[in-house]
Amino acid sequence: MAAKIAKRTALKQQLWALALALFFGFLLQAPHLFTGHAHTNLDWRVHYNYALEYSASMAASNFWPRWAFMSQFGVGEPGLLYYAPLYYLIVGGLTQVIGNVWLSMQLVEILSAGLVGWFVYSLARAHAPHRWALLAVPLAIFAPMLCLLHLGFNGYPWASAIAPLSMLIWAVLRPEAEGKWANLPASIALTLTIVTHTVTGLIGVFALAALPIVGLIKARKGFLKEPVFWSPLFILIPGLLLSAVYLVPAFLSQGLINADVWRVNYTPFNAFSLSTVSAYVFGFRWFAFQWPIPLVALGLGALSLYILRPAFAEPRSRHFLMSATAMFACIAFLSTELSYPLWLVNSPLRNIQFPHRFISVLIPLSAVLVAIAMAYGGKRPPRILLGLGAVVSIGMGLAVIGQQMLNPGKPFDTKEARFLPYEGLDEYRTAQSLALGQSAKGFDFTVHCKVQTVVCSEGKRTADGMVWSIAAPTQTTLMLPVYCFPAWTVWIGGSPIAHSCDAKTGLVRLAIPAGQTNVTLAWQSLPNERRGALLSLVGLLMVGGMALASRRMRIA
Repeated sequence: MAAKIAKRTALKQQLWALALALFFGFLLQAPHLFTGHAHTNLDWRVHYNYALEYSASMAASNFWPRWAFMSQFGVGEPGLLYYAPLYYLIVGGLTQVIGNVWLSMQLVEILSAGLVGWFVYSLARAHAPHRWALLAVPLAIFAPMLCLLHLGFNGYPWASAIAPLSMLIWAVLRPEAEGKWANLPASIALTLTIVTHTVTGLIGVFALAALPIVGLIKARKGFLKEPVFWSPLFILIPGLLLSAVYLVPAFLSQGLINADVWRVNYTPFNAFSLSTVSAYVFGFRWFAFQWPIPLVALGLGALSLYILRPAFAEPRSRHFLMSATAMFACIAFLSTELSYPLWLVNSPLRNIQFPHRFISVLIPLSAVLVAIAMAYGGKRPPRILLGLGAVVSIGMGLAVIGQQMLNPGKPFDTKEARFLPYEGLDEYRTAQSLALGQSAKGFDFTVHCKVQTVVCSEGKRTADGMVWSIAAPTQTTLMLPVYCFPAWTVWIGGSPIAHSCDAKTGLVRLAIPAGQTNVTLAWQSLPNERRGALLSLVGLLMVGGMALASRRMRIA
């Protein structure tokens, strides 16, 4: 009977925590929800237009589009093949129901913030009373970095990826994970993080890489027998396999686009947290992300661990604190200029581009540590200082929200009555058009059809591409308003036909027969897409086997 009462009480507490987290997530989005305005900078335009692309394609039954048709001034780019899809898939699916992309984006971000709060509460509750665990919720949701990502920087997929990243931290540090080689929730969380925002997923991988240190400290000579030493590997393999359907084509097909922009235009040396010498030599990229935000996040985490140092001797909390400390130290090292030599090497670390991004891990981690330290820190001065720091952190986040309410940016039409062409990104231009100096900027398909004495309809999206209705008095050569790309096939009247790339513009060029016909442009999966799908199928089988084995062990 007592056990049932305890379960009901725990469930009620979880539901209250989730409701509180969703309410705080709603407050976080208040400037956008109530004003209808936004700071329409480059990042805003990219994410908003990509959300429109997904929504338009999903309305035509293409539920995982690869090509952004309206980008590059209407001739398209394969950016959707390379950018993590989950945020846009959820936004696009929700848009089919409520009919408004911008509102769908806000609802997704409210949900993601709510999940951040719920996961930090769940982890804190495993080590602290309910009332103190609740403190982790506003600490995480109103973390100044998260508020700026949502409202100032407009990095919506990055901001939303903090939810699965928080799930990853919870899955790794929860008491049930101690002593286990495999951790299925952590693998799923890693997959969700990668397919929401790839860079945040890579940051999660580096955070996991700190855990073997715990095995070395705990066992020394016998560290190879410690589950915590190998657990990152058993988390990583299923996580990467499950996300291979996106990762493999995104990384192995970069030779088809102008991917060098990522390493030439964006270097890490002016983006360290708490930068001093590097700031003098290279300058700052974003001061707010490099000093105020890291100072608060690192300071809260470090002070919490200092307060909790007596608990390292307690068996119940030792593993959690050692693992949390290893992660915190790894993040502090990689985020600051102490790690400068590592960024000189052409390694996967360079894909993160900006070292201050590592502070993303501290949004959930520092919030949990503060809640636990406040619960057990006594009335000593460090605990008072920690409380003041927590107030400052929440106050900074609320100040961002307040500033955005007072200065909400520009109003814009959210009805999307007509989805217009937009500039796109240089890095997603096709490598072929760039190498040959081709440009389709200013190409007008309607004018081109008139010049060729052909009547052309406006393109309509299909489940795998685009279709045009074309009437030609005689056989003629026509260019379609789409850049050439290896995945494109062209069909006329139900039969595939050969096409070429126009030497001047890089557009798809083909011969149109006389009469009325439909020209269909269809996406045929690239070899790397098929390889990725196969690997993800292997990952599903592996995860299914792990789940079955775990269930049998519980029954036994």
